[in-house]
Amino acid sequence: PRRRPPVRRAGGAAVAAAVALLLTAGAARAEVTLVESDDGETTFGLGGYARELSGVQLPAIEGLGLPDAIGLSQALLRLEWKLVVGQVATFEVHDRLALTVTGSEAPLGLGVGVTPAPGRSVELSSTIVDEGGTTLEHDVDRLVLRLFLGRVDVAVGRQAVTWGTSGLFTVADVWAAFSPFDLDTSQKRGVDAVRVGAPLGERAELDVIVADRGRAEDVSAGARVTAYLGEADVYVAAAKAWRELAVAAGVSWAFDEVKLRAEVWWPVWDLDEEGPLRPRATAGVDWFHGDLTLTLEGHWHGEGAAGPAGYAAYAATSRELARGESFWLGRGYAGAAARYELTEQLALSVSVIANVVDPSALIVTSLRYDVAQNVDLGVGAFDGVGGGADVAAGRFESELGAYGHLVYLDLAAWF
Repeated sequence: PRRRPPVRRAGGAAVAAAVALLLTAGAARAEVTLVESDDGETTFGLGGYARELSGVQLPAIEGLGLPDAIGLSQALLRLEWKLVVGQVATFEVHDRLALTVTGSEAPLGLGVGVTPAPGRSVELSSTIVDEGGTTLEHDVDRLVLRLFLGRVDVAVGRQAVTWGTSGLFTVADVWAAFSPFDLDTSQKRGVDAVRVGAPLGERAELDVIVADRGRAEDVSAGARVTAYLGEADVYVAAAKAWRELAVAAGVSWAFDEVKLRAEVWWPVWDLDEEGPLRPRATAGVDWFHGDLTLTLEGHWHGEGAAGPAGYAAYAATSRELARGESFWLGRGYAGAAARYELTEQLALSVSVIANVVDPSALIVTSLRYDVAQNVDLGVGAFDGVGGGADVAAGRFESELGAYGHLVYLDLAAWF
């Protein structure tokens, strides 16, 4: 079988944990081979998924003239075209078509399409319809050539990139992160980048990235070295992320059914502010026991507001929030997530994210059923616990309580 690039190894755990937090689709994909050479070395195939997300949101925000209940719906079609040339190269193109209908055009931060798309100098998206809460958009969300050159792997183009080991509170996933408040976490949005991965001896690897951010002054680059030391993985990294010069480090240690994790991201110098920023860090533990998975995490978000009085100003001025690098208003958080396979076809996921300063919490539940091969059905809810917000007055009683309540139905078919 074709060898996979080693740069994908370190990021897979973080993506899996984030997906398990919310939707955790259990269906497997079955790519269709459209063309195959006589020797079987060259193939051209099509995969992807169709997904329908529908829900009702009860907002806890005043001052925007919102109704008591807001309906929302998003139909997604993703076509994943892939050319494989032996063990030498692959070329992927993903078409993403999204039809979104909402009962309010106000940005509520919870629901569908709330993960910001990465900044791109070359725009390959088009808005077909944008009227009265209805949008129809097409985006070329992957356009990437991967070359497997002996011990070196190179990826050029629009691609998914993941750094870090945290699941509930990511700190190092600065290239293209999922919002924890987005219903659709099937595929990360693509970032335009050149990525090179190479082994450093038998127990380490190097990952180097140069990424477009939409403006010349925001071009980002980073290098990460990961060492695999038996039951422990350790990484150190340095990067220019937008206008910040940062260093990062992380460690994970697996033994028996337990995995311990910790990582920190520290912007040591802001090129615009001409000074250091406060770090963000996450520590966590995972327990894997048969059909049950439990996760606990604590998070420090150094640049967040000290309390509710500062939330409105931070939300209005934070560059990290605007570009999808971070999604939190406060500083201190704790979280827990559990996933249990009730049967081979039925899985229950529950997670709780808490702002320990407000205090407030967001409870996320999801029940998924594999209706048939490659088809699953899910039902779930987001429930904010805590006071709401008055946007007109610039007042937050709490952070997570302001998200209100959302119930949703999700049908996905994978191919």
